[in-house]
Amino acid sequence: MADCRDTITQLYAYLDQMLDDEFRRDIDRHLGDCPDCQGRMEFEFSLKARIRSRAATEPVPADLEQRLRDCLNVDLDAD
Repeated sequence: MADCRDTITQLYAYLDQMLDDEFRRDIDRHLGDCPDCQGRMEFEFSLKARIRSRAATEPVPADLEQRLRDCLNVDLDAD
């Protein structure tokens, strides 16, 4: 059974639906029993939705895009 530590550690993978079915069910059960983790999950879900919505309508400033590329060490234009 997932606990608070497991849930918070795997929260983004959970929200991105990248966990296997068994671990996802464990976290689902934990979220149903733990209002603190449930609140954290709801906040992160809302934040991701807001960022996704804003990113679709507002251009990313060039300096921010470059900082993100540098942090990720990725060349997004490379094939």
